[in-house]
Order: sequence, then C-alpha cells, then structure tokens
Amino acid sequence: MKVAVINYSGSVGKTLISTYLLSPRMKDVKFFSVETINQSAADLGIKDVVSFKGDDFSKLIEDVVFEDSAIIDIGASNVEPFLMSMSRFDGGANEFDLYFIPVTKEDKAVKESMKTAHTLHKAGVEKDKIVFVPNRITPGEDVKKVLEPIFSFVKKTNVGKIDKNSVIYDSEVFEYLAHHQISFESLTEEDAEEFKMRAKQSNDTDERRKMARRYTYMKQAIPVKNNLDRTYALLIGE
Repeated sequence: MKVAVINYSGSVGKTLISTYLLSPRMKDVKFFSVETINQSAADLGIKDVVSFKGDDFSKLIEDVVFEDSAIIDIGASNVEPFLMSMSRFDGGANEFDLYFIPVTKEDKAVKESMKTAHTLHKAGVEKDKIVFVPNRITPGEDVKKVLEPIFSFVKKTNVGKIDKNSVIYDSEVFEYLAHHQISFESLTEEDAEEFKMRAKQSNDTDERRKMARRYTYMKQAIPVKNNLDRTYALLIGE
C-alpha cells in the first residue's frame, strides 16, 4: 500500500496523519516527505525520512518503486510542482494506491480540499482512490454538518469518498507528542501509575509538575490511540 497525503491547504494535519495515523500501522513502511518549508515528519521524531522537492517526482518514483509500503507526505507549498511533475509521467497518478486529503472545518480548508480532489481527478487519479479524512473534529460534533460542503461535493461529483466515522478527533496529545518528538507507543509503554506516584513523592517542584503532566498525557493518549486504530481500520481496511 502506497498512500499520498496531500492538500493545497496548509495546517490541516497532513504530517500529523502521516506520522500518527499511518506510520505506526503500515507494515515495513518507508516515509517520504515532499516538503521545503514547513514542519516534516522528521521534526516529529520519525526516523529515516527521505525528503524531496515537489518537482523531484522522477527521483521520488525511483525510490518508491522499490517499496511495497510507503507514505508520501506532500507539503502544501509543494503540491503544485508535484502535480505538474507527475503529469509528465505516463500513468503517474497510478503510482500511489490512495490519496488522503485531510480536511478541517475552516472555510478555507474545506474549499482547498475540494479543489485538491478536483485537481487530482483531473490529473488522472481514479475517483475511489481519493479519500477525505476529517481532522480536528471535536468529540460529539456532527461530522456531516460541520463538513457539509465536502459531503455534498462527494455526492454531487462522485469524486472521492468520505466516511462520517473515519475521523480524527482533536486532542492536545498530538501537540505534546510533537513537542517531545515521541510516538504514542513511547508515551504509553510505561506504567502511568508509576509517574503518578513519582509526582507525589518528588520533593522537586519542577519534577513533580513534569511527572504529573506526563501522567495526564499518558491517560489521554489511550483513547486517542483507540480513535486512530478505528479510523485506520475503516480507511485502509486492515
């Protein structure tokens, strides 16, 4: 499985989805970043990220061709040159199995997400390979309501897919992981109760606060990870 994560809009969670949703669950996955300006997966703690510029499509494919499992995280500033370079390849759009478009509920993000889907289809990507992934959804929100333009776009044009159950809920855990450059596994592999005990027993004020903060994020991380597990299963079918 080779998944490209793409959107004309910035700050919609492309690297978050690549790093925290896809990378831990795709077997023997190779991570490619098409980014020149913004944060990349390497900044979030992913090791061995191979980086390219948007117009390096041929060089990217040279590497991707060897992989059975790959994530291609395409930064917003590189989408245009990436698609232009891809168009010069015979069947270039078929090099990837799925195109994930993270979408948040801001008007600009919604419009740019629909533009991305339209452009991908125009570039030769099959309709059912384009998948909108609702991101930063507040638990309890009606996804179909807050992203109504996306659902209407899919229904009207038949371009892309979107599932109201395949969502990523907003959580401050992601910011904590990014700041410390650690994974969910690293955060949750130790006993949370031990950090709680250390917070109580330490005589150092800063250490007490650090241990207490770690404990709270460890306890929050479990339901977030469960959300990602469910969403991945719905999106990828594994």
